[in-house]
Amino acid sequence: MNLRRLLMPLTLAFWAAIVFIPFYLVVTMSLKSPTDLQYGPLKWPETLKFSNYLTAWQQANMGQAFLNSILITGVSLVLIVVFSSMAAYPLARRTDRWSDALYVYFLAGIMVPFQLAMIPLYKLLNGLNLIGKYPGAIAVYIATGIPFAVFLYVSFFKTVPRELEESAQIDGSGSFRTFWQILFPLVKPITSTVIIIKSLFIWNDFFIPLLFLQSKAMRNIPLSLYSFTSEYTNNWVLIFAAVVIGSLPLIGLFLALQKHFIQGIASGAVKG
Repeated sequence: MNLRRLLMPLTLAFWAAIVFIPFYLVVTMSLKSPTDLQYGPLKWPETLKFSNYLTAWQQANMGQAFLNSILITGVSLVLIVVFSSMAAYPLARRTDRWSDALYVYFLAGIMVPFQLAMIPLYKLLNGLNLIGKYPGAIAVYIATGIPFAVFLYVSFFKTVPRELEESAQIDGSGSFRTFWQILFPLVKPITSTVIIIKSLFIWNDFFIPLLFLQSKAMRNIPLSLYSFTSEYTNNWVLIFAAVVIGSLPLIGLFLALQKHFIQGIASGAVKG
């Protein structure tokens, strides 16, 4: 027991250091001058150049990139939550073979790599004239995000007592109203989990916007960082400064939803 008490704080300190070191490196590199890079990434800069953030913001047109990322991420998250929660509810309540087959169909979407569907998706969106338009990229994020979200919602809905729905029906509440006013608020931990996990992927994604949003005016934050690279040189100072700026909204989102996120991971995400 004494050994366990001794190892626990040491283990926590070890993992905390592993998490802290990348943050330290990113912040340190973002505050250096180009000449400070020769002293290595771990050395704290002698002069803090906060002007790097302003330079990165202006040169990468990050204001427009922020608006694009907020639009794409926000719309995708709302539609993923709405569609996946409404699809998961009947799958969790019905026990016939068709529901089971449909649930397996959703699970198959988790196991299929995006790279296998990339070319057919591109041809489909090109035929619909959605290449280079926001709805095209948003549709791809929704299609790739719903299977995992359905999996989480189904697992949690199975733990919700049926008596709640029966009581609502006795009071004259319809199915639609029962779902949104009574059942959906109960799955707030899973909703927070879906929002955090999917926002991390969509906000930081480079490949899908590169493939489906070909206009410079539609670049998201990861694509805007590409402007600091060239065939022969990379401006690492401004790249790390832009990374810090782009990470702030995600950090704020996690801090706002961390309580519900932990509840979702601890309860609904591991049940089923």
